[in-house]
Amino acid sequence: MGERKFLAFDLGAESGRALVGILKEEKLIVEEIHRFVNKPVEILGRLYWNVPQIFQEIKEGINKAFSKYKDIESIGIDTWGVDFGLVTKEGYLAGLPVCYRDHRTDGILEKAFKVMPKERIYELTGIQIMQINTLFQLYSMVLENSSLFKSTHKLLFMPDLFNFMLTGEMRTEFSIATTSQLYNPIKDSWEEEIFEKFRIPIEIMPEVRMPGSEVGEICESIKREFNLKDISVISPCGHDTACAVASVPAEGEDWAYISSGTWSLMGVELKEPIINKDSFLYNFTNEGGVNKTFRFLKNIMGLWLLQSVRRVWIKEGTELSYSEITKLAESAKPFQFFIDPDDTSFLNPPNMVSAIKEYCEKTNQRIPETKGDISRCILESLAFKYKEVFESLEKTTGKKIKMLHIVGGGSQNSLLSQFTANILGIPVMVGPVEATAMGNIMIQAISREAIKDLSHGRRIIKNSFNPIIYYPKDTEIWEKEYKRYKEITK
Repeated sequence: MGERKFLAFDLGAESGRALVGILKEEKLIVEEIHRFVNKPVEILGRLYWNVPQIFQEIKEGINKAFSKYKDIESIGIDTWGVDFGLVTKEGYLAGLPVCYRDHRTDGILEKAFKVMPKERIYELTGIQIMQINTLFQLYSMVLENSSLFKSTHKLLFMPDLFNFMLTGEMRTEFSIATTSQLYNPIKDSWEEEIFEKFRIPIEIMPEVRMPGSEVGEICESIKREFNLKDISVISPCGHDTACAVASVPAEGEDWAYISSGTWSLMGVELKEPIINKDSFLYNFTNEGGVNKTFRFLKNIMGLWLLQSVRRVWIKEGTELSYSEITKLAESAKPFQFFIDPDDTSFLNPPNMVSAIKEYCEKTNQRIPETKGDISRCILESLAFKYKEVFESLEKTTGKKIKMLHIVGGGSQNSLLSQFTANILGIPVMVGPVEATAMGNIMIQAISREAIKDLSHGRRIIKNSFNPIIYYPKDTEIWEKEYKRYKEITK
């Protein structure tokens, strides 16, 4: 196999990156070309994504990539889910996209369930009920009587919006569409009943394409700006987690994954969605993936907690790296403080350190004071939350899971990986760190016939990094403390 090159943009809720994937001799080398901060901007009390700035950074990534490598075959973009931009018929943005952490959806669930019971919403979509979902963001606009609907031609999810800016084409992709709680995975279409009941105009929803489909050629203005020839823009999996899961170097069916970053997304890969009483009870989601698979998973708050306390400490004048924070956690006394990472008080508090202390006080625990105590509290609590989800995952799917794969940036936290192995009682394989970018590139490569299929791509990815496996330790102690965690957080 000759050398083939692809450009991936992996846009997260904290940072964005441009990476070139070089496919050579059954290995995939990923080179970061450009990195930038992605930070929402508060304007008059509302939190927006700075889309013009993000697009300028995408163009800078294109410039750097093609300046170094002239033979890049295609471009693919993945982003976080649920958020969207509204575009007019003339192709203008109808306002800036609002960030899912904005407070406009506070209290929205109670209002929404008066329109349609949550059981029916779940039955139609199979998506975990969360106030950040696109459905509830749109319903908050309906309740505001937003004038934006009048000027909207199409709703474009974040990767679709940037694909539109690159090509002029307005369409969406399966994996990102399914995150919205507007799509029916059984009917394989937008769910008319939801649009009708919530008074959302269904005509604003774009055509849905499968992962790996071509969006179009890069537009003339960008070609002129950077002196480029025709370049195809491929829609890999538009949702970053779908790209990450596509790259999990696993075989067989007795494995689960955690895509670990700002969020921890824990689940299994299935050929069909599971929508029943148990999946509703445990609030599991059925999100689309590559090859029309489904990611049966649950969103867990994840390393957002650690990122947020770090920001508080920086404001207070102490700048610690994540490795330094982990060392502080490692040296702290174990099992002193527990929180439920998914408690709504941790979604976007003004001060995460204060929110953790308040939670401990509210649940009649001692209050953590040191940075080590707070950090260890977060990591232990995340591991216990993983156990809680793991148990319900096995129960709902009927699977006996024998191996957990942790992929993404959070897989670099060795302490959390060891804690996870300890409480789950099974081996935990970590890596690749660049799972999302690798999945993005792999799907582009399959589309361009540089890789045969998903199985072939996963073998290539497994060849391309050195996995680390963590084995369980001190399982009896962890099981005992897990019972105490459940009592405190119930």
